[in-house]
Amino acid sequence: MTAPTTPTADAAPDRERNPWLILLVLCGAIFMLLLDTTIVNVAQQKIKEGLNADLSQIQWILDSYILAFAVLMLSFGRLGDVFGRKKMFVVGMAIFTAASGLCGISGWIADLIGIPGATALIVARVLQGIGGALMMPQTLSLIMVAFPPHKRGAAMGVWGSVVAMGAVLGPLIGGYIVTSYPWEWVFLLNIPVGIVAILATLSIVPESRDPLASGKLDFGGVIFSATAIFALVYALIEGPKFGWTSPQTLGLLALSAAIFVIFVWWERRVPDAMVKLELFGIRNFWVANVIGMAIPFGLFGIFFPLTIFLQGALGMTPLEAGLTTMPMSLMLMVVAPISGRLSDRIGARWILITGLTMVTVGIVLITSQISTSTNWRSLLPALLVTGIGMGMTFAPMTAAAMSQVPPRISGSASGILNTSRNIGQLLGIAVLGSVLQSRLGFHAINQFGSLAIGDRALRDDIAGLVRDGRMEVIPSVIPPMMQDQLPLISATVKQVFVLSMHETFYVGAFVCLIALGFSFLMRNPGRRPAPSPAPDRIGDNTPLPAAAD
Repeated sequence: MTAPTTPTADAAPDRERNPWLILLVLCGAIFMLLLDTTIVNVAQQKIKEGLNADLSQIQWILDSYILAFAVLMLSFGRLGDVFGRKKMFVVGMAIFTAASGLCGISGWIADLIGIPGATALIVARVLQGIGGALMMPQTLSLIMVAFPPHKRGAAMGVWGSVVAMGAVLGPLIGGYIVTSYPWEWVFLLNIPVGIVAILATLSIVPESRDPLASGKLDFGGVIFSATAIFALVYALIEGPKFGWTSPQTLGLLALSAAIFVIFVWWERRVPDAMVKLELFGIRNFWVANVIGMAIPFGLFGIFFPLTIFLQGALGMTPLEAGLTTMPMSLMLMVVAPISGRLSDRIGARWILITGLTMVTVGIVLITSQISTSTNWRSLLPALLVTGIGMGMTFAPMTAAAMSQVPPRISGSASGILNTSRNIGQLLGIAVLGSVLQSRLGFHAINQFGSLAIGDRALRDDIAGLVRDGRMEVIPSVIPPMMQDQLPLISATVKQVFVLSMHETFYVGAFVCLIALGFSFLMRNPGRRPAPSPAPDRIGDNTPLPAAAD
């Protein structure tokens, strides 16, 4: 059994190390993780050609990483508390780096053992997801340990800025790499970066763990939580293919709910639970989890359809679409550190309320600018407002969520918070994507049904292609004698998209409005006494200051 860490053992190293240098190392590693996620989206066409993969295989090359990442992050957050956060972070980084190498040589491995190249890449992507799930929750825990309470907001702001930078630079760097070099370099570039990050972590980041942890892993909690999340995430990924009311989808959702109930029952009885359910007795923590699920639902749920609209309906290239939405991420990157520092001084509540108000208003403004003549200039003001709101939301929300969490169980708290965000993102893409598809089908039937083009079967074919987002196929189904009708058909497709996007975006705005309502429940921490770094950094059980409304 691992002996508990004593306060004396942990306090000394923390006082000797610069917390901002620790943050720099952590952010560098996380930047690699997030950059790789967005780069792969840009590289999917080159990967499809290089591995001779079909659309289903490409989808799983993208989704296998998300699935492994989302399923394991909750349980892996607690692993750091029990066995050491630095240790788990380094192990995760090593797995991610090695898996990146396997992704880069997946074609060679496939030829060597006689399996399809896409299958080899999917397996390697699962390993990447496992490594990422080990890394991500440890970062917030290590920040909690490295920084005193009055500086954590600023640190969370820098962390949020790095997350935004990954979203900004990923499509641009990915576009350059796949244009100039073989797609394998998208993954192989992670190897030198990962090695440097591992060495820096080993030499700079201090170790910490929960001093009260038994050293035994809650295997029941790991199995139940992973199974419940797997069933939910798999249902969300495959729901559009199975059908949302199909027996497969409904069965997976019911299975997830049933196992989740068992998981809660188990965690209330096991001596050293993987997920500390007492965290949900902290108002700021459970409120932040609700907001942390709702905001990614609204934001990612609208930007996924927006990308389809810009490329499919307006004919932008992937790079043009990325540059069009980039101002939002840039504003997040600039505002997040400022709002994080402000939350240290005045509390997170009113910053969060202001940010969520701007996010909701920003989505409504984006909706108002969606038309058949939309361009980057018309979207720019709305994207700037949304980006500022996002920058004022994520850092204060995270700082408020963690402010009253005992540092000794910060790994469990971080795992829960990151899992909520991932589930919210997947829910948003799945639900709002389904709303968009259904509204496209409805408006396509109405709009094309009234046009005097071809017979009813042709109009139904065109409406079906619009519903499925396959606008590029429409010219091939138009008979040669009707090619002069393509401008009219194209204009109608754009109008169908505009009507459908408005309805879809209003759903996203409504979900963000719900998050705004919950933000009024957030409490600002009361005035703290003079910082006492030693107890805080070793993660003792000292009660935290009272909260003030």
